[in-house]
Amino acid sequence: MSGGIDRDTYAVLRDRLTAQAGELVRRAEALNAARTAAFGSGGLALTGTDRVRTDRAGVLLDVVAVADDVLLFGGRAVAGGGGGPAVAKGIGGPAVTTSGEEPAVADVLTLRDRDLNPLPGDAVPGLLDDPGFVREFAALHRYFRGARLLRLRRVEDRLLAVFRTGEKADDLRVLRWALGPSGGARFLDARGERDHTLPPAHDLDWTESTRDDHVSGRHPHISLGGRLYVSTTGGALTVKTENDPETADGIHTEPVDEPLQALADAEVAHAVVGALTLIRVRPYKEEAVRYLVFNALTGSVVRLDGIGQACLRLPGDEGVVFPGGYCLSSGAVKTFDTDTSGLAFDRTVRSPNGEDLLFAFHAEAEGRGLLLSYNLIRKEIAVPLGCRGYALLDDGTMVVLRGDSGEPGRIHPVQIWSTPYVSDAHAAPVSDDPLARIGNADLVRGISDCLSIARQATELTPAGEVYEALVAACERAGDVHHWLGDPETGDLRTPLAALRATASQVLDEFATVTALTRQAADALAETTERIARLVRRVRGEAPATAEEWISRITELRRSQGHVITLKEMRYADADAIDGLAADIESDIASAGRRAVAFLRGEDAFAGQHAEAERLAAEAGEVATVAETGPAG
Repeated sequence: MSGGIDRDTYAVLRDRLTAQAGELVRRAEALNAARTAAFGSGGLALTGTDRVRTDRAGVLLDVVAVADDVLLFGGRAVAGGGGGPAVAKGIGGPAVTTSGEEPAVADVLTLRDRDLNPLPGDAVPGLLDDPGFVREFAALHRYFRGARLLRLRRVEDRLLAVFRTGEKADDLRVLRWALGPSGGARFLDARGERDHTLPPAHDLDWTESTRDDHVSGRHPHISLGGRLYVSTTGGALTVKTENDPETADGIHTEPVDEPLQALADAEVAHAVVGALTLIRVRPYKEEAVRYLVFNALTGSVVRLDGIGQACLRLPGDEGVVFPGGYCLSSGAVKTFDTDTSGLAFDRTVRSPNGEDLLFAFHAEAEGRGLLLSYNLIRKEIAVPLGCRGYALLDDGTMVVLRGDSGEPGRIHPVQIWSTPYVSDAHAAPVSDDPLARIGNADLVRGISDCLSIARQATELTPAGEVYEALVAACERAGDVHHWLGDPETGDLRTPLAALRATASQVLDEFATVTALTRQAADALAETTERIARLVRRVRGEAPATAEEWISRITELRRSQGHVITLKEMRYADADAIDGLAADIESDIASAGRRAVAFLRGEDAFAGQHAEAERLAAEAGEVATVAETGPAG
């Protein structure tokens, strides 16, 4: 048990914590049910599958919502597809006809309703029927014979159609429109490259390590703000929690490619997100950067290289999300068995009630996407959705273009999902329910915090740091969510306060145990050092008399008795005491054998004989009893 807390005391406090956490969960879930009834709530659920049918064989690349219940699909046709001029073959091939004719707009971009029925090009005025767009579209394919659509993007009130015009990744031409609130569109120009920028891949504050952070010693390491210590010397990447450069031991070790490297050869940085410390390391002569995450509450280290592609904080710094997984302060780590190569962070969508977050990643070169929907109350990500493109309608319906194989065809699979990501206009109206005074978003945050506290109280390995964080979390929740004690919310404050009080008791017990453990350790260390000096003296000396031998053995026996009394100290290291007792027993036996060998010698009792002769001589000189006195 971490921290050495008394088992009986801990069992009582643990049972109390479990009961209080259970009561907190019960009340929080009851409040969540009332919240759902008042405001509504929708998770991510597959509601159906469908097919988009095209006249010509091709590959659908992307889909985006451009108006109420109107979808814009983008794709490429292939040669031999029928229904018009043949176009160049290949998924990545240019969208130009083999006869030299330029593709029509309908060969690349088409409109459909929410039921996937085709719509005419003028269904959204100013979008595909705008003369300026038609002119720019024709010029694009006239002057760039290899032009092909990469993707469609909604960036605030702008719609972007991104085309590749050459072999380089930055050979792009971006057509753009302004989308109106009433459902219309206005073509702007073909110079939207400056709008086609992705958000930062990391919203972390990385701190680069410098030589000032180096700590010298037999096994030097780099200090990460005094929180952790990292080394890449000695053939291994090592993470330590103790600032001890005299030992190579750590809580995490993995080999490096180049064993002969100095501390300054590695590139090291770190970032702190709540209880997590993210570590970025590039050992000497290695191309790949390694990413590790240390959890201060669990004391564990996990390697998550997906963080290098992108890494986003979760609300309240309760963890991070990256392509293909997430890592939480609670200790939960989840990675999904899905292809994440080339994925970059694209956007975040928040549900109006604040309960859900959709993280979208996209690999532009391959035309792949990955959607991760995180629920703040359940603290988990639903099944990751791999796709070519997706579109969110105002009512939260999400149309996902699967296209897993990437093979051209006339039938293109589509999934229809129900999501909580509705527009503000479609969000549930505020009712006259008493909870409306608090607000759905605040309720979500409060319920999420209470459930996190309950999980932390029962699931994490007991340690002083865990209970310190638990007390702090209880205090923070009580301060931030003023309504926790309200009758209409079910009074979450009462079990929260009780849980905080019990956690404080555990902390006090940990403090007592720590002090007693240190006291016992100091006594053992002092005794060990004193015995070591005595043993060295006994081994190095050659006593000349029996009295001296008896004196040395007596000292050893006295020390042996003192070692046994150490066991009476609470939280003393019994194994170390037993080992020390065994060592001194061996030293006593060795000294005894040397004493016996000495006593077998002819001169072993010469001192006693001389003393006896002296006393006899003095006795012969005594004339009366009064002249006698104490011997010696």
